Amino acid sequence: MNLFENIINNIILWGYKNDGLYAAVIIGSWARNDHQADEFSDLDIVMIVDNPDSFLQSNQWLEQIGRFHISFIENTIGGAKERRILFDDALDVDFVILSKNQMENAVKSGEIEILKSGYHILIDKIGLEHTLPPLFRENPLYTLLSEDEFSNMVNDFWYHAVWSAKKLMRGELWTAKSCVDNYMMWKLLTIIECHAHALNGMKYNTWHNGRFIEEWAEDWIIQKLSDCYAHYERNDIKNSLLATMDLFRSIAVIIAEKLNYKYPDEADNYSTDWVLNVLSE
Repeated sequence: MNLFENIINNIILWGYKNDGLYAAVIIGSWARNDHQADEFSDLDIVMIVDNPDSFLQSNQWLEQIGRFHISFIENTIGGAKERRILFDDALDVDFVILSKNQMENAVKSGEIEILKSGYHILIDKIGLEHTLPPLFRENPLYTLLSEDEFSNMVNDFWYHAVWSAKKLMRGELWTAKSCVDNYMMWKLLTIIECHAHALNGMKYNTWHNGRFIEEWAEDWIIQKLSDCYAHYERNDIKNSLLATMDLFRSIAVIIAEKLNYKYPDEADNYSTDWVLNVLSE
């Protein structure tokens, strides 16, 4: 029996004895058929409990599952919390801990979209198996950006191109690089997803948060992404900003043409001219 199987068996044995746990569901790579787990995958488990705080703050229940070395808490779906645990052999198990109300609200709002890729119920004391299948077996269709949303996204991007250039010129490399590598890159990802669906339809799987982007995005986009990240050095950050601007524009213009949207030329032209001028100084 490998460590993953041992941890799962311990969770089941412990869980059915614990009155405070109502259900436990495996999600992510260990539950889906597409892109299944490998030796480096983490184990994601949603736990529905009576008192989330007790599971977040106490280590007693974890000690009954296995020996762990690192534990911390972070925010997750619907304002809930998850405990991320590193057990022996660097086995990463993420416990998303929800109350019944939080689970119901997450289902209604669609915030647990990851379940659409598959799930496996470990423990069910509340009839969860009769609730989840009709809700998550069918993949929801992607919703394209409306023209207003598209225009807002493009204007947002070009505004931050100017903002990043200003920070770079002031010598604030950390702030400039963080904006280009994070904020602007998330806008770029949104536009890449929109581009993929505009070309391939609403059922096309673009996963989430850039997962497997090398497989679902166009090859020419992937090739250009390497120029969009910089070392911590002024000229390299400048080049990455310009490369990100060029790639964003190329994709956004294609989307506008494909969807018959008006591309915000004024925002693009003004921002690009200003950035090129100030960065040439």
